[in-house]
Parts: sequence; structure tokens; C-alpha cells
Amino acid sequence: MDQKNSMIRVSSAESLRQCRLKVTFNGGVSGVFPVERERRGGVFVKLLDARVFNTITVNPDFGCVEWPGGVDLCPDAMQQAMTGSAAKVERPSPLALCEEAEKNR
Repeated sequence: MDQKNSMIRVSSAESLRQCRLKVTFNGGVSGVFPVERERRGGVFVKLLDARVFNTITVNPDFGCVEWPGGVDLCPDAMQQAMTGSAAKVERPSPLALCEEAEKNR
């Protein structure tokens, strides 16, 4: 299996009320992911506007959920948070997620 196919990727995502996402991953895991208050600082503050939050898309190249302006969430961290599974590495903090998003711009 090549590396792209072994990576956790978001297959589909839809916005729900109260800054939550209904998400399905390529491995079949699905559920609701809340965008926590800690993630609503920095670049995430614009997601407080429901009109912006509802513009969510799935990036076909990276398999992540994203919004206009370069705001995105890591599929690995999302799935780990939803399943409660322990990662081999420490789960990234909201600040690390923001920094990663900035690097990928």
C-alpha cells in the first residue's frame, strides 16, 4: 500500500450546528467532531461566523477539512480526538495546528 493510501484522510464532512462537523474518514470511522473553543483563536476565530463555518470543504489533495483563507484541521488529530485512540506521537496543540496551517499556505 502506498503512503498516500495508508494516511488518514477525510472522505466527507458536513457542518452541523454549534461548530460541529459530521465527518467520515477513509478507513470507515465516522462521527461528530466539535471544533473546540481553544481552536477558535487566531485563524480559527473567523469560524465563529456560521456563514463561514458552513463553507467547509474537503481538500482532495490532502484529505483534510478546510475553509476559505487557509484554515484547516489535521485528519489524524480529528480521528484521534473522535475515537479516543492514543497517538504514537503527542497530539498537536491548537497552536501547533495553527502553525501547521500557516506553513501550508
